[in-house]
Amino acid sequence: MASIIKHPRKDGKTSYRIYYFDHQNKRRSKIVIGNKKKAESIAHRIEIEVQDIKTGLKPSPSDKESIGKLVDKYLKHIQGAGKQPSTIIRYKTSLTAFTDYFTSEKGIGKVTYAVIENFKSHRLKTCTPSSVNVDLRHLRGFLNHCVRMGVITESPYRGVKQVKVGEHIVRFLREAEIHSLLFEIHQGQDEDIMDLIQFYLHTGARANEILPPNFTWESVKKDYIELYGKGEKTRRIGMNDTMRKILHKRRDLEFPFPYKYEYVYSRIVKKYYKRAGIKNANLHTLRKTAGALLIQQGVDIYRVSRFLGHSSVVVTERHYLDLLQKEYSDMTAALENAIPRISEGEPEGEWSVAS
Repeated sequence: MASIIKHPRKDGKTSYRIYYFDHQNKRRSKIVIGNKKKAESIAHRIEIEVQDIKTGLKPSPSDKESIGKLVDKYLKHIQGAGKQPSTIIRYKTSLTAFTDYFTSEKGIGKVTYAVIENFKSHRLKTCTPSSVNVDLRHLRGFLNHCVRMGVITESPYRGVKQVKVGEHIVRFLREAEIHSLLFEIHQGQDEDIMDLIQFYLHTGARANEILPPNFTWESVKKDYIELYGKGEKTRRIGMNDTMRKILHKRRDLEFPFPYKYEYVYSRIVKKYYKRAGIKNANLHTLRKTAGALLIQQGVDIYRVSRFLGHSSVVVTERHYLDLLQKEYSDMTAALENAIPRISEGEPEGEWSVAS
């Protein structure tokens, strides 16, 4: 049976909180602004609704709408919240994978912990652990939104763990691979893709940072370009001669690189990767390659981190662990050469050993 407790409000109005148990026997509450008679009427209505759901006379709220329709509403919600088009596409990809597996016509009330765990195992058959974790994060966000909207009372995601991923070593292109890739693009006489690849390599930009609407001619200044990146942060990248030449010859286009969605370019670039015999690479590999080249050229890790727009230098260190380990090895070798050594016989240089 529902209970009603009076609650004073700062604005002077009277409110009542109704406590009740829902059809899943979970304790819930609802605030009613007005007099006690109104609160009692609503409490009575809630009790009848809960009883009807328990006896099957009325479907539960979570069974009314299909998960497919709820996903569509959620995507419109995050679009209205100002998410970038590329981000919305990634959400849609993850959630579509789930609805295809689960069947989009089913009610969201049928989604359980076991269903999500089975989906995780299903995705691992064809996707990398990192990709599956992205899917799980997007699914968790969707289910949490459903809880906030009152569609479900509790997220079935609770207790689901991310897939363990081994120590992450960044895949970047070696010098020979860069040469092979550029050669294949040159052979294909694809000037547009050549400009794109060169621009990624010279800026270390994320895939969507040099595509519209993020990158327009207004982003191009006299001596630098502005990149609009993660977390709505803007960073400046100095202009070199290669970048100037590329932008100059594309000045008649509406945007420097006109395709709005990165997957359009991604498909074309993967074709050239394949021709060049390069495996496990994508558009993002070019950004990682730019960072690796800077580290190999001896640029300080803090400057590399700022150039790439990482949230902290820790992220940069984690991404380029393999290269930095070699650098640390070189450091100890340098120290070994710098510190005077004592031979088994006599001391060297100005060293003296007390007898």
